[in-house]
Amino acid sequence: MENDRHYQTLVQGQPAEAVAVLRLPESIQYEALGYRFSSRAGELQTSLPLPIESCRIYRDKHDASEFSVVVCAMFTPGEKYYRYADRLADSCEKYRLPYRIYEVPHVHTSISLHGTTDLAFTKANVISLALQTFPTKNILYVDVDLLFVDYPERIFEISSADYDLALYNWLNDWHNEAYAPAADNQGGKSSFRYYVYSHHIGFHCPDQLICSGGVQFYRNTPLIMRLLETWQHVIALSPLSADDECLDFAYNNWDRNVNGLKAAWLDKSYLRMPWWPHVKPVILHPGMPVAGNRSPLPAIGNRTRFYPEQCRKKQSTLCFPPDYVIDAQEKLLLKVENSRVVDIRPVQQEFWIYPEEM
Repeated sequence: MENDRHYQTLVQGQPAEAVAVLRLPESIQYEALGYRFSSRAGELQTSLPLPIESCRIYRDKHDASEFSVVVCAMFTPGEKYYRYADRLADSCEKYRLPYRIYEVPHVHTSISLHGTTDLAFTKANVISLALQTFPTKNILYVDVDLLFVDYPERIFEISSADYDLALYNWLNDWHNEAYAPAADNQGGKSSFRYYVYSHHIGFHCPDQLICSGGVQFYRNTPLIMRLLETWQHVIALSPLSADDECLDFAYNNWDRNVNGLKAAWLDKSYLRMPWWPHVKPVILHPGMPVAGNRSPLPAIGNRTRFYPEQCRKKQSTLCFPPDYVIDAQEKLLLKVENSRVVDIRPVQQEFWIYPEEM
């Protein structure tokens, strides 16, 4: 009876498609991570990988046996996405990186709110498919709109070590502050010359995860498959939540006393977004991220996405003063009041600026 009440709490407010895969006559305790939250088994498809209908290999090259990592990506049909896929594939070939890029008919709603609720099209499932396809290789999943602009040496160092997982973690980065490109006076478009302070996460806790998941490394082990299955489980319970938040939830509720998992946190150069023009990229995201109109991931039982009470509040200063505009072209800080520049400060800082459509 207690499990049934807990089950009702889990599925309350979920779309009918999500509830349908959970509704079975008996409940169990789900203990894949060494902690418990109630769910329904059976049709809850967290045993990965699920078959992906109408999935085809768009481009690949993975005969380099000396490499321990295969780059993996997926995209849906469309002129823009074919261009992204070719750009990514060409960058892999430039640095002789083994890769496989899948073309799929849909992506899951955890990736795009315009997507499908079919759990076969989640990142967790595509990554598990790649791990199964290349059983002797580790997998570096990248979003298709990224590209390599330098050799990713750190990825191969992580692969050669005993790390299970690697991605960018805002909670591990003392200087995670983001600077947004400012609109110019010509039609209100971002010039990628001027930047203004946008936001930062003021907590520090390397033992927890708040990720930007455009680049994700996974070791090919049963332990990682369990993590992917639990990530998939959280997505199934909240299919309209962002998959990054679902991965945070899965990792931050991982019982490390039961399931050891060693993570390496990538620095910003391995997911260099326009927010960080002062960071020289290795893997570049030229366009501004698009979050979409999503609600935060709700609590599941008494578990939450992350636990701020376990974090330190950061006291460090920002890379650039938040009340100044950055002129990346002239390497200046500009203080603007009433539409007038009232202070100018030079900065000894290199900036790397890229057009949104390269």
